[in-house]
Amino acid sequence: MLTAATVVSHLSLYVVLLLALRHMGVSDAMVGWAQVLGIFALTRLVTALPVTPGGLGLVELALTAGLVIVGGPEPRVVAAVLVFRVLTLFVEVPIGAACYAWWRVTEGRRTGALQLSSTPAGVS
Repeated sequence: MLTAATVVSHLSLYVVLLLALRHMGVSDAMVGWAQVLGIFALTRLVTALPVTPGGLGLVELALTAGLVIVGGPEPRVVAAVLVFRVLTLFVEVPIGAACYAWWRVTEGRRTGALQLSSTPAGVS
């Protein structure tokens, strides 16, 4: 199940990148879907070693350089890559943090483990 979830996650990210490119005016004639997939896969490989948190900076550089090299117009590619990163990093991180905080509060209520004082439960 973990492998399936990982594949779905990567394919979802690829689709978001492809849609961002198409909505920013980078047509299939300029950069084909297979080229986008190849550059996306290479970028995922390059950023497998975590040099910066979330690949910040490296992902943008690799995607932009790759897409411009294969024929994408630079301003549109840069815009599409920035939209992609906003949607896949700067939107989901705050949502994930809020979900984690909510989970901690509700899990604490369920198990009785959430304590506001430094005195352990049952100790007077």
